[in-house]
Amino acid sequence: MKPWTPLIAATLGWGASIAMTRAVLENGVDTFAMLPLRMTFAMVTLLTVIATRRRFGTLDPAAWRKGAILGVVGMGVPMALMTLALEDLPVSISGLLIALIPITTIAAAHFVVDGERFQARSLPGLLVSLLGTGILVGVGGATIAGIDNLWRGVALVTTGVILAGVGGALSRRFALEVTGDALVLPQFTVATVILFAVMPFLGNGGVASWSTADWVLVALVGAVGTTLPFASFLVGATVNPASRLALTGYTVPVVAVLLAVIFLGEQITAAIVVGAVLIIGGVALSERGISHVPEPGVVTSR
Repeated sequence: MKPWTPLIAATLGWGASIAMTRAVLENGVDTFAMLPLRMTFAMVTLLTVIATRRRFGTLDPAAWRKGAILGVVGMGVPMALMTLALEDLPVSISGLLIALIPITTIAAAHFVVDGERFQARSLPGLLVSLLGTGILVGVGGATIAGIDNLWRGVALVTTGVILAGVGGALSRRFALEVTGDALVLPQFTVATVILFAVMPFLGNGGVASWSTADWVLVALVGAVGTTLPFASFLVGATVNPASRLALTGYTVPVVAVLLAVIFLGEQITAAIVVGAVLIIGGVALSERGISHVPEPGVVTSR
């Protein structure tokens, strides 16, 4: 498998997830009623893949211990915090803060993954991509008017970003120790349990009023926007350094905006074009600064 293949799949999945989630929320679906059901559809999809393809299933205690950590740090808790933040912040602010995940991933990898210390030659590309993301999300992206509680929202999303960055670095370390495939089922299982335990108490609306279209979209968010990207990311963590894994955080907004333009009627502006060019250019520049990609199965972490 080429190193970029699973990362492209993850980018497309997460980008589609943002566009589809926006469509669901615009229909008045309660965010916190949706999240547990999103994970339900994701788990059903994953279990179907395990049953039909004989992949991702594992009983290895080490994989379950490590995957459980990722389910908390890299999936369940960040997903809940970043969703909670959207109750207080417009997408322009929360989206820009979420774009800091690649920086936190690379910073965390410097300390938790041996042989993947931060390389200064990657910094220009990361800064260019971050600038492009800021223009795309902060200037060209769709926003939700008004701010409810600025500092609470910033604290929630910043905490989620830090956890997601640490989760990305740990994904790389653990994937080298037990392979990314073995981490998928434990991570999904623990994240599902977390969201089912917490989210229903935070929501204010049930599912009785959902339309057929709402159910279809939530099912797609689960299968295409959750199972595909998170599983692909863990597969990619086996064959890509954390610095390359982090680059998906810059390309996802481009996919999300393009899908929003096509399916939600949002308009392409000069800011969107400039942001997309800077993001893609920054990714290419950062990629040139990555010098080491271990072969699958080569354990280089602690």
